[in-house]
Amino acid sequence: MARHDQTRSDRGRGESTAVKPAGRMRKVWKGVLFTSLVLITIIAVGSVATVGAAAGYVASLVKDEPVRDKDEIKVKITSWTQTSHAFFRDGSPIGKLSGGEDRKVVTVKEVSPHLIDALISTEDREFYTHNGIVPKSLMRAGYQMVSGADMQTGGSTLTQQLVKNLFLDYKQRTLDRKAKEVFLAMRLERLFSKEDIMNAYLNSVYFGKNVSGRNMLGVQAAAKGIFDVDAKDLSLPQAAYIAGMVQRPNAYNPFRGEENLKNGQNRMKQVLHNMMENGKISEAEYRKAAAYDVKGGIKTKDDTAIAFRKYPFITMAVEEEAAKVLMKVDGKDPKKLSKQGKYRDTLDKYQQKVLTGGYKITTTLDENLYKAMNEAARNTPFADSKEEVGAVLLDVKTGGTLAFVGGRDYNKNQKNHALDMQRQPGSSIKPLLDFGPALDRGVISPDSIFIDEPLSAGGGKTYKNYTHRYDGAMTAREALAKSINIPAIKALRSIGVQTGFEYLRKMNFPIHEYDGESSAIGGFTYGFDVQRMTAGYAMLGNQGKFNEPYIISKIEDPNGKVVYEHKSEPVQVLSPKAAYWTTDMLKDVIRRGTGTLVGRNFPGYHLAGKTGTTNSTKDVWFVGYTPDVALGVWTGYDYPKRIPDDKRARYVWINLFRAAVKTDPKLISGAGFPAQPGYPFKCYECNRVKKEEKKEETEKQEGQNNQPPISQQPPNQREERGNEPPGNEGDNRHGQPGSPNPAPGEGEPQSTD
Repeated sequence: MARHDQTRSDRGRGESTAVKPAGRMRKVWKGVLFTSLVLITIIAVGSVATVGAAAGYVASLVKDEPVRDKDEIKVKITSWTQTSHAFFRDGSPIGKLSGGEDRKVVTVKEVSPHLIDALISTEDREFYTHNGIVPKSLMRAGYQMVSGADMQTGGSTLTQQLVKNLFLDYKQRTLDRKAKEVFLAMRLERLFSKEDIMNAYLNSVYFGKNVSGRNMLGVQAAAKGIFDVDAKDLSLPQAAYIAGMVQRPNAYNPFRGEENLKNGQNRMKQVLHNMMENGKISEAEYRKAAAYDVKGGIKTKDDTAIAFRKYPFITMAVEEEAAKVLMKVDGKDPKKLSKQGKYRDTLDKYQQKVLTGGYKITTTLDENLYKAMNEAARNTPFADSKEEVGAVLLDVKTGGTLAFVGGRDYNKNQKNHALDMQRQPGSSIKPLLDFGPALDRGVISPDSIFIDEPLSAGGGKTYKNYTHRYDGAMTAREALAKSINIPAIKALRSIGVQTGFEYLRKMNFPIHEYDGESSAIGGFTYGFDVQRMTAGYAMLGNQGKFNEPYIISKIEDPNGKVVYEHKSEPVQVLSPKAAYWTTDMLKDVIRRGTGTLVGRNFPGYHLAGKTGTTNSTKDVWFVGYTPDVALGVWTGYDYPKRIPDDKRARYVWINLFRAAVKTDPKLISGAGFPAQPGYPFKCYECNRVKKEEKKEETEKQEGQNNQPPISQQPPNQREERGNEPPGNEGDNRHGQPGSPNPAPGEGEPQSTD
């Protein structure tokens, strides 16, 4: 990109990053090769007679790139008019993934001159004079690679940016891709006018999501989505703000928080300075525009967002999931990109690809199930309009998402509470982190004896149960059914916290570095989304085999070529035996434990599940499953607030499950969970029980020998064993006042169900 302020740290992708010696050497060698390419390019541009080694080297870099004719390139550069469509699993249409005013195509003449000046001044000052590339900019980028400079400014013109987005394969090595980018840009310039190229660029640039979560593609969408004006009516500071977002739409998106807005304002000022430096505005205009109140001018509500969207939550989910799929097809590693700080920006670019590619995207979603479950969620009584719900229905055997509930009303809250929000799991984590792994390691059996007693959490703190009491000896089965905390923590201790986390990592649960032992009862740093939790329970119902949950089953390009088709790659997390007996214990939750409310509503079903509630009842869960489907439900608020009814998730689950099986009677086959051999009895703490009983008997005997006859005892000591007032058995409610999220590393005792 032809930039004239290379030293500024916020330029495009010019983030400063620490580079290790080995990484620096790789950068130097890449720089040498890149500089060689630049020199060869300059020679090739200047002389058609260039032959020999230089021409051979260049040819080797672009040998796989076909020589495209004008008609083929024209189709590509107008591809921003191709709309992608999504479909339910039976082939019925969900609808187009972009539409309405957000996809209105505009030309240079229909855009504010301020915006064109801002783009030219910031991205490519020589746009109207170069032939697709600017050799000195390429040389500068090559020099930065050779010198190992921490800050890289790039060397792409607007034409190169357009080529990169429309033609190039992200899987290719950087040098190969850069060579093709250079020569395609030069060819594009020879075949098309500057106006044609600028028109294509204006309509294909991606700007992230607007206030309602909809993607903004093209400058018209950005103008309407951010400032609620047409592109032709953008003021100078508004145009500068939008032009500044081009390289990092996520980082400068004003709807992503105060920090992003602040960064965007600083970037706007930089763009304005570029315009002044380039002679497009005066210093007085610069000062006036730099003082513009962006926050006061941005759009805060999108009343038209739903007008042409029948399935807003589905549309948003499909656009993002399809982008992730295409990233995977192109060999992009999300973890690596996250470490580099590039994941969100890369995902944004792939969402642009989804929106403009004319794809046919087939999902796993069932339209009738989706409608029925969402209607059932809306008809469930809630405390108030702010209380939210997220739910996911998965195919146990494949991991396919059959339906989900993203929220109660997209018009009022666009956050997808099923797929995009991490919350504390409470005790719903116990089968996946504590008891299941302990069974798998052979440390316990379902009838192992645990002693429910005060247990140190370190730092002078003690883990608690909701009931504010400790009930002594009980089996693992009973502890899970009644959701007693202390045995769960002991179960995790028996295998080691990190060993337990490895089971979750096999299922791609995002474990934070600060997560510790309190995770045994739901005390995670961030928590997990409903789809992830539901997939964990589906693993239990699938004989210990985990399938990554998915929504996109197939993607076809405009010519009908299949570019992606989902293939299940199950991972054996628990042994079939451990999965079966964990399930058997969870059936007791339904029969006689904290989930009896659910069990009473579905007699005769092969059903297992678990409740989960965090401290102060801020997150309430129920995840249940059969051998065929798993259904997870979360209820709560988007801000810290106690739910008045801790059974809410169970009520919602009952209504959703009933709606699902009524809509599709074949959803549940009626088959039971495949049986597995039993575990031999594992004592665990039964020896301690025997010692305690023997000690009590001895003390009792000694006490009897040392006491006078009953007739001689004071009246207030004449108590008979077994006649004490009955203890408080609790009401199986879950949640204890306190922080739902222990401070990282603090190990705050949890008191969840």
